[in-house]
Amino acid sequence: MLSDLKETSAVAVHFIRPDEIETTLNIPEFSVMEGSVGDVKTDKELFAVVASSMQFPDYFGNNWDALDDCLMDMEYWLPADGYLLILRDAAKGWSQCPYVLGRFVETWLLASERWAEQKKPFHLIFIM
Repeated sequence: MLSDLKETSAVAVHFIRPDEIETTLNIPEFSVMEGSVGDVKTDKELFAVVASSMQFPDYFGNNWDALDDCLMDMEYWLPADGYLLILRDAAKGWSQCPYVLGRFVETWLLASERWAEQKKPFHLIFIM
């Protein structure tokens, strides 16, 4: 599964154990970003984690529409051949705010469809 991260795929969201992550960190042509959702309880807290991890520009509006826009426009401030966001402490995050993280996954999948059209891998990994 993780060996296929360099490929554009409809499978853009992954759930893994901590011991499975070491193989994904060495993808030089990718922008590999990391954060933790262990303390996330609201959408605003999620936005802060994602914006910081993905180096969103200062104009990020901290709402779902702005998240959509930034996920689809990554190439403007962080050009790469592919994108990989790793979110740690996911079991705790999912237990505290399943609806927020569920909506984030939905948003991510929509963005990944756009990136697939450009043949750029766009993956989200939750480390449980």
